[in-house]
Amino acid sequence: MKTWILQKLYWIIPGVLILLGLFLLFFENFSKVTAQPGPDWSKGLLVGQSEVNKLPAIKETGDGGYLFSFFQENKLKTAIMTNDFRIKEEKNYDIPVDKWTQIYQGNDELIYFDYENIFDQDKTQLVADVEQFIPLEKTILYIKENKLFQLNPETKETSEIMDIDLEKEKLAVEENADGIHLLLFAKEKGNVDLALSRVQDGKVNHLYETKVKVDPGKIVNGISFTFEDQKLALLLQEELELTQGKPEFFNYYAEIDITKGQEAVQYELTFQDPARENGKLTEISDVAFTFRDGKPRLLFKANGYTETKYNEKTGFNIYESEIGENGSTKTERRSNTAAISTIPQWLNEDMIAWMDLHGDGNKVYVSSNEITKINKQIKHTSEDWLQAFGKTFGMISTSFFAFALSFIWLLWPILFVIFMYVFFSRKVDYNPPWIFYTGIGIYLIAAVIWKDRFFVPNILATAPKYLTFTGSTYFYLLLFAVISYFLSILTKRINEWTGAPRIIYFVGVHIILLTVYFGPYIIY
Repeated sequence: MKTWILQKLYWIIPGVLILLGLFLLFFENFSKVTAQPGPDWSKGLLVGQSEVNKLPAIKETGDGGYLFSFFQENKLKTAIMTNDFRIKEEKNYDIPVDKWTQIYQGNDELIYFDYENIFDQDKTQLVADVEQFIPLEKTILYIKENKLFQLNPETKETSEIMDIDLEKEKLAVEENADGIHLLLFAKEKGNVDLALSRVQDGKVNHLYETKVKVDPGKIVNGISFTFEDQKLALLLQEELELTQGKPEFFNYYAEIDITKGQEAVQYELTFQDPARENGKLTEISDVAFTFRDGKPRLLFKANGYTETKYNEKTGFNIYESEIGENGSTKTERRSNTAAISTIPQWLNEDMIAWMDLHGDGNKVYVSSNEITKINKQIKHTSEDWLQAFGKTFGMISTSFFAFALSFIWLLWPILFVIFMYVFFSRKVDYNPPWIFYTGIGIYLIAAVIWKDRFFVPNILATAPKYLTFTGSTYFYLLLFAVISYFLSILTKRINEWTGAPRIIYFVGVHIILLTVYFGPYIIY
């Protein structure tokens, strides 16, 4: 057995090195697929699944736990979880559920909207022909027949708040400790008219009105706002009107002290991608907006850099950003998955929830800055392994382009061997050592001269640090050459190979090792 192993060492050693390279590639990919979104933020902990892409507001219970709502098997399922997200109590509601369903979930009350009528949990109709349903933390707003109403979830009583025409104006709502704030906005030529109101005790108090300028050629797709301590913060999401071509989107921020009656000064926001140097986030949507310690903060979905997938370098994840003076932003990534992450919401200052869209069921995750608390509950899933395997095999499949890139290296030793067989066949028969050394010398000289043909910029930009340190290209060229050389010596001792086959063996092993370790990053 030992003799057989010794006789096959010149095949076994390259095989082991190839397997080591593949293992390192898989380990690298698995680490990227399961990486935390940031150094001070945990990975996502799966807490539930839903058949539709809706995530009702998650509510905090009196004992510090959380009440989640999921749409499963055409029913509503609620789960009360402890503060470490272990299920404490589950309940099913036999109500009709589809992608249009909206719910208000209180501690003891459930009210739902089927996109036309409002019902209680016993399927008793409360209000018919509703145009818009707005569930809040402690109450419900709805629009019917151009009027805004408030519905008390406990008493089921309705009160009229104000007139509203959805064909001419849009409504944004925020609920905080100061009450319910309403922002009505309507676009006029070159401007957006804004009206801020507060609802207290069923009555509307008008707080502020202003106009916000809109650049010519742009349209306002939506406005998010937050209001605290007489400061109104606005996020205007605009689009350049184009008849053709790729749409262009813009985000503008304005902060107004309503006690001073000042004109709204707008700043265009850019969100730096925290996962990529000089990268920028695009397609901002699903915005949650609040003040924290007097500074405006955004939680949103955006398209940014991720290494969780093979064939794409970007994906939709969740980000949090603090807006500073003059529209400066400080952005951090809060999710890092291969799926489309959407519908983010804060559970508290240090914890968020969101939904990942999957074809086989949408998944709800939570993450937090309490990294140890969350990460210790996370177990690697088959999806993680499959994602890493898929990424690895995809990179391996493209690594064979390395043979094409290294053809200029191969050409010269092949021409040398052909030349020797054609013109000096007798010398070849005597197998002088200089033939072998000349052949591999020609190959190595070609490899050094045309080094950049193989080590393309993409390799140096994307390969891990152990492959791309200063001087790494020369180091690995030499290292694999030394390994190939000693293996070539074995072929002579064991099989008595002559110079030409040993040249081919040397070149083949050298290029295969370079291909296994560097080839996956040529296109990736």
